[in-house]
Amino acid sequence: MDVLSMDQFIKEAKKKELQVFSEKQMAAITKLQEENNLLKQKLGHLERMLVELEQRKVSFNNMQDEELICIEQIQVLKQKSSSRELSLDEAKRLDLFIKNLRLIREQSTEVINSTDYRDLGEEALVRIASRPTEDK
Repeated sequence: MDVLSMDQFIKEAKKKELQVFSEKQMAAITKLQEENNLLKQKLGHLERMLVELEQRKVSFNNMQDEELICIEQIQVLKQKSSSRELSLDEAKRLDLFIKNLRLIREQSTEVINSTDYRDLGEEALVRIASRPTEDK
């Protein structure tokens, strides 16, 4: 067994301390890089949401009052329906608001049952397929 001199012992101890310190620093850097990447992803997501909200704001500003009223009333009835069944009167009002909204947006109010699809012509099928997804 070799006996270390005091100077060698101090050098070895400092070397160990520096190695431990270096490893801890690398672990901290790695953790901070991971957090930074996560925050960049969240920031990108929030920026996309902000752009979408701005686009919605512009479209809401371009809406007619009647359209806004229909949307608001449909939302009110939707909230009511989540906690209880709608009454007959509320169901009729919901149907009217949806039809009015479609008329305002110049969309078809015609209800087509899925059993009738095979009897439709190509033009009608294309018209149905080209509707926005929220109307299907």
